[in-house]
Amino acid sequence: MLILTRKAGESLYIGDDIRITLIGVQGKQARIGINLPDTMTVYREEVYKRVMQDNISAGQRENKELSDDSKLPSFIETRVGSLKLDKDKFISMPKGLIGYEDEKQYTIIEYKEHSPFYIYQSIKTPDFAVLITDPYFFMNEYTVKLNEAEQALLEAESAEDVNVFVTVIVPHGRPEDITLNLSGPIFINHKKRIAIQVPQDITPTRVLLRDCIEKLQSETEN
Repeated sequence: MLILTRKAGESLYIGDDIRITLIGVQGKQARIGINLPDTMTVYREEVYKRVMQDNISAGQRENKELSDDSKLPSFIETRVGSLKLDKDKFISMPKGLIGYEDEKQYTIIEYKEHSPFYIYQSIKTPDFAVLITDPYFFMNEYTVKLNEAEQALLEAESAEDVNVFVTVIVPHGRPEDITLNLSGPIFINHKKRIAIQVPQDITPTRVLLRDCIEKLQSETEN
């Protein structure tokens, strides 16, 4: 690790395009300014690691938890059964999922008929998939953000071209504790079939599905 000493107002460069400036220090906190190309993004370490752990947790489900009622045509064997690959339905992730950067192509499988849940299945690795859902099916309020670099990577011409999904954790043996992970939404441009996962610095980072349903029911009754 390279360790450098800087005073407030002083900068350092990483290559020719990235400049990091120490704005000031107050107590144990340092304020840092970063100038970087529009094609690059910066995330706080704790947010990035939280999303990575959510992805890992969402991918660690036993086969039987996803196999019930799956009716898929035969082509490749996945954790949920056989799947016929249709290249026209492949989704490209230039950066992959956080923690799974080598997995860059996916397809979406219907979990069950008329279910709000879907399986985000890797094309490269049949054993890797995460459960996802549209958060707006369960929540009226969920605000997400994309910066200019992320919007350019997604290549969406309008907001209507983009669907937002979140990963879902299903604790083994505790379906009542299903959790929606809000800090790492997946944005999918359904027209160009391009997707990116973008960490969000929000609170709460996770919500229990049952709490979302109870809140929706309460709002409907009122």
